[in-house]
Amino acid sequence: MKAARLHQFHSPLVVKEVPDPQITSPYDVIVKVGAAGLCRTDLHIREGQFDEAQKEANLSLPYSPGHENAGWVEAVGEAVTNVAPGDKVILHPLITCGLCRACRDGDDVHCENSSFPGLFAEGGFAQYLKTGARSVIEMDPGLEPIDVAPLGSRTRGSRRTTPSARRCRCSTRAPGALSSARAASATSASNA
Repeated sequence: MKAARLHQFHSPLVVKEVPDPQITSPYDVIVKVGAAGLCRTDLHIREGQFDEAQKEANLSLPYSPGHENAGWVEAVGEAVTNVAPGDKVILHPLITCGLCRACRDGDDVHCENSSFPGLFAEGGFAQYLKTGARSVIEMDPGLEPIDVAPLGSRTRGSRRTTPSARRCRCSTRAPGALSSARAASATSASNA
C-alpha cells in the first residue's frame, strides 16, 4: 500500500510503498482510509515534539502520522461483531483493550494496553489502517469519510450510547477541520 511517511523531523512527508497492515488479534479491524484529518498534533509530530514519548512506545522514524480517520472496513478479526467488511466508519484515535481495570471502569483513556495510531503506532496517512473494534464507529449512511474524518478525535463516549445514537453525525465542533481534510486529501491524491 502507499503511505505518507515521516522520515526526518522538520521535513515533508514522503509517499512510499509499505506492507499492508494484517489482522493479528481477534479484535483487530483493518480500515481502508477514505479521509484523514490534519491537525495541530500532526504538525507537532513533524516538528519532533513527541520524539521521546514515541521512543518510549518503541516507535521510530519512519512512520505514518494521522489520528483523525474515517473510511470503510476492509477486514475484521474473528471476535469483531460491531462492524463488518464494507461498513462506513469513523475511528476514535485511541485503541483500548476493554479488559483492563481502567477500561472496565469506563476510564478508557487510562487503558493499560492502549495504542494511538498516528502518534504511537502507524497512522492513517496511508491507504489502510489497523485499529481495534472498540475504536470503530459506524457512520450514518448519508455521510462520507471526507466530511467527518477530522471529527474522529471528538467521538469519546460514543460506545456508551444506544446503537442508533452511535452513528456519527456531523457537527460544527471543528470549523476549520473540513477544509484541512480536503486539502490534505487533495495533496495525498496528487502524490499517489
